[in-house]
Order: sequence, then C-alpha cells, then structure tokens
Amino acid sequence: MQPEKVEIMGMTLDQWGFKSCTAHFGVGDDYATLYRIVSKEEGKGHATGLLRMAKEYYEKQGKKVGGTVALHPAISKIYKKLNYIEYDD
Repeated sequence: MQPEKVEIMGMTLDQWGFKSCTAHFGVGDDYATLYRIVSKEEGKGHATGLLRMAKEYYEKQGKKVGGTVALHPAISKIYKKLNYIEYDD
C-alpha cells in the first residue's frame, strides 16, 4: 500500500487510507510526520494497522517517523506501541 498526494491548506501531504481510517502525513527528506488521523470505527484496530503500514513504508525510505502531540489517549497508546516519535515542540 502507498499513499496518495493531496493538497490541504496549501500543503502537499501524503494521504493514507485503511478500512475506516484516513491519515495525513507531512513528508520531508528525512522525516514523515503524522498530522491527522480519523477513524469512523474506533476500537477495531484500523488506526493501528494504518500507522504500522505507514511507519514501515517511510522507514524503508530512511525516514524518521513521528507525529504531533497525541490529543486522544488511544493514539498516544498506539504511538507507544509502534514506537512513533511524539513531537511536543
């Protein structure tokens, strides 16, 4: 699975989709940062599956993978489980 490029608020982002889940990543030369993730069916593992696939994809390209501060406790738990870097600055 690979992301598609989308334009959101003047930024080119990678958009991922998996089952009921959609996520947007900002991507640079050596990083991929999760900006947003939405799941229509919480608690079914769709976000975990999507974030696992995205992390593997970007790490194969030599990028560090992380996300903005997790405001939802479930996403914070997924960050820890998948070893996502959580950017708090």
